[in-house]
This record gives sequence, C-alpha cells and structure tokens, in this order.
Amino acid sequence: MIVWKYGRKDLFVTLLVLDVVVALQNVFLAFVTSYFIQSATSKDMKLFIEVASIAVVGFAIISIVNWLHVSLVNKIIRQVNVNIKRRTARYLLNVSRQSTTAESISKMTGDLKLLETNGISNELKIVEQLLTILGAIAGGIYFDSLTTLVFVLGSLVPLELSHALQKRIQVESKDWSESNSQYISALKDILAGSTTIRLYLIEKLSMRKVDERVEKLEQNLCKMNGSIGHVGVYTTFAALTLGVVMPFGFGIYRTISGAITLAAFMGVVQISNSISNPLMRVISEVNSIQTTVPVRNFVGSVFDNVVPDEEDAKLLSHESFTSLALNKIRVVKQDKVIIDTMSLDVSAGEKILIKAPSGYGKTTLLKVLIGELGIDSGEYILDGKVVNNPDDRKIREKFSLINQEPFMFNDTIAFNITLGEKFKESELLSVIERVGLRDLVDKDGLNYLVGENGGNLSGGQAQRIEIARALIRNRPIVLADEVTSSLDERSSQQVHKLLLSGEFTLIEVAHHIDSKTEGCFDRVIVYGN
Repeated sequence: MIVWKYGRKDLFVTLLVLDVVVALQNVFLAFVTSYFIQSATSKDMKLFIEVASIAVVGFAIISIVNWLHVSLVNKIIRQVNVNIKRRTARYLLNVSRQSTTAESISKMTGDLKLLETNGISNELKIVEQLLTILGAIAGGIYFDSLTTLVFVLGSLVPLELSHALQKRIQVESKDWSESNSQYISALKDILAGSTTIRLYLIEKLSMRKVDERVEKLEQNLCKMNGSIGHVGVYTTFAALTLGVVMPFGFGIYRTISGAITLAAFMGVVQISNSISNPLMRVISEVNSIQTTVPVRNFVGSVFDNVVPDEEDAKLLSHESFTSLALNKIRVVKQDKVIIDTMSLDVSAGEKILIKAPSGYGKTTLLKVLIGELGIDSGEYILDGKVVNNPDDRKIREKFSLINQEPFMFNDTIAFNITLGEKFKESELLSVIERVGLRDLVDKDGLNYLVGENGGNLSGGQAQRIEIARALIRNRPIVLADEVTSSLDERSSQQVHKLLLSGEFTLIEVAHHIDSKTEGCFDRVIVYGN
C-alpha cells in the first residue's frame, strides 16, 4: 500500500481504529431499525423510547468519530503527498538527469496528482469499505446467517468481473500518462520558442503540434475514463441482479415461510446495503487505482534511489586537493563521440587555460570533471584515486563552476550567490566587492529580485553573480566555461585578474581569449588544431 509504505504507520494504525467505529455505524443503524420495527409490530412504546434514546446517543458518538476520521484522513494524505513530492523532487534533481524539464514537470504535477486522487485517497477508502463489509457480515449473521450468506455470495460476482476487466484500464492509463508528458513537452517548446515562432510567422504551424497533443491527451483520457465507467456499468448490473434481487427474494421467502421475523429480515436488508454498496465502491476504487500503476512504479524507483533527508542534509567538509588526471578518456553521447582520447594533468594551484574550437567538447570536459557525465573509456584520477562513481558528492565538493550562460533563480541577489546556504555577512560583502557587484548592491540592495532567469539583470551582472557564487564557497578547484564571453574587454581583464590571483586551482576552457590574458596562465593547452 502507498499509504503504509510512504506514510506514518502510527497515523495509519490510528485510522484503522477509527475505521472500525465508522464501519459499525451501519450495523448500529440496522439494529436500531430492527428494534424500531419490533417495537412497532409488538406495539411496545417503552421499547421504542429505549431504542430512540440509545440511537440519539449512539449517533452523536458516531458523528464525533466521523469528524475525527475526516480530519485524520486529510492529515495522512497530506503527509504522504509531502513525503512523495519531496523525494521525487530530489530524485529529479540528483538522479534522473536524463529527464527533460517538461517530463519532470509532468511527473510533479499530472502524474503525482493522479496518484493522490486515484491512488492514496482510494486506498484509504478501500480499507474503510472492507471493514464496513466485515462489520456488516458479522451483524447480518446475528440476524440470519443464511440470508446474509446469499447477500455476500451475490456481491462477490461483480468483484470478480471487475478484476477480469482491470488489465484494459491499466493499458489505457499508461497511454494517458505518456500523452500527458508529450503534451507538456510540446507546450513548453512553444512557450520557450515563442520569439522564434513569432519572428518566422509560424504560429499556426507551431500550434498544430500542440493541438495534436491536446487531442491525443483528451482522447486517451476519454478512453480511460470510459473504460472505468463501462466496467462500472457491467458490475452494477451484476450487483443489482445477483447482489440485490436474488438475496431479497431468498430473504422474503424465509420471512414468508416463518424461518425469520420481519424485524430480523429488515435488519439484514439494512445491513445488506453495507455489503453491496461498499463492495461496489471498492470495485470502482480498485479500478481507479489501476490507473496509477505506472506512477506507483516510478515512485518506487524514486524511494529506491534517493537517500533520506537526514543523510541528504549533512554538510560536507572541503577536502584538500593535490592533483587530477585524465588518461585517454572517451565520451560518447547518443552514439556520437564528443571527446576522443583526451588526456590532462593538473596539479594543485595551477592556472590552466584549455583552448579548443567550438564543438570540441569543452563544456563536456567540465561536466566530466564535476561528475555530471561519466566516461566510456580511459581513466579519471582525482587525488591519486580512480573515479569509478562519477556521481559522488565528495567529487562535486571539490569544484566550483562558472558557466558561460549563468542560470539565475527567480530570487534575490543574495540568494543567487549563497543559494540559501549560511554565510557571514562579511563574506558575502567581500565577494560582492571582489567581483565588481558593489555598485549594483549599493543601488538596489541584496534583496533585489533578479527576475526569472535573471531578466532584471544585464548579462555582465548575471555573470558576476555566477562568479561570486563560485568564489564564496572557497572550493579548491574553480572551473570556468567561456567565463568572460558576455563581458567587455576591460571587465574581462578585471575578472581574469581576480581568478588568476586566487589560491585555488583554475581550469578555464575558451574558444578565444586575448593574448595578454593568455600569457598570465601557468599553462595553455590547445586541442583541435
């Protein structure tokens, strides 16, 4: 069960206790109904008053339990949702790097919402309905075991019929999930490429692709919901004929023959509703749960691959760096060789410039160093040890990276430098001064919102924030990818003066750099010429 596996077990056990009380309310109603009929047929007013008094008190207690039950169900759903969504977000960030942004958004919105609606909620409902059925059977046996048995057997037929039709629902659920991902992907492309689309006057052509995905999405949703509804029609017919008409006929026969009293038969009838109706709801809820099979499998893989928050939250201490080496490494992506037999040796404190033409794999090289990409052959040696698992936090903590196109979070200047980590104010102000952001901060303040992807900043300001983000962490190796591509010559020289004077090891990759700055590096390595 999703709730048991990913939720708090103490809350679930408490809910089971409340479920038992909730399940017995229909049995209690059946007893009240039966004794009311008995008091009427025997014209016993004293019995009627006693039963009425018990009913009022009993229903008041049941109402309180129902209030607690509703509150606990909502609390459990919230807790399970939070747990799953937090882990899934970490998985998409740290593990599933092959997923596109659109696929990730689809997982976090459509798929997990489907899991909540059709999975988590329905699991809790099924447990409640099953306990209701068990309580009703026990109460029915008290009134008349044979009539109750016929009601139970008649109600099992729809359940078996529904089980036989569930495979079709699973297939159509998978189709809907895939079409939902495709629709979100197409929509994201349209929004991201809106400038290009308007420039080349291809709005109608572009929207045609979205329209096709919308049509397919809604068609698959219609098929899935239609199958669920049709299964409900089939099982309802079976339930009404075999679970209602047949048992009623048997009970009436026993009443007419004098085997049971009218009061006892009415008690069974009242309880039968707590067998057939909950069973029909269970069938419907089980069918809905089948639509979540792909999502549940995905969530299972998430919890198999993501460490708990307690471990994830541990702060890593910076380790010393002595050397790194690449020995004839080869990197292949989608059957295309990006890096072929590249070698590199770097010692602590060196300032190295790697020059290569566009498309040579300079950015790929940096991703290999920080563990974002593995190598297909060759060796990556860091501090004298062969790196067998590139996705290792101990590798990443040695590096800072200055990207050619810095990513800015839609947050403040301070957050974009610290990324939410705690630094002394003096450290923050010092790095701001060093990278040349003092004028911006004096004018707008540290809490100035940079906008979505830095839309409120110039390219140079965003680049300087990226540099500050790298330097404030004092990691032993700084990687720079075309670090001054968006800066003018004067600003470029200032940034290089800052980077070349640091105590850290510097590895910069560039397509072109002025000869004066080039001469300041300890070594210049040229590839691709």
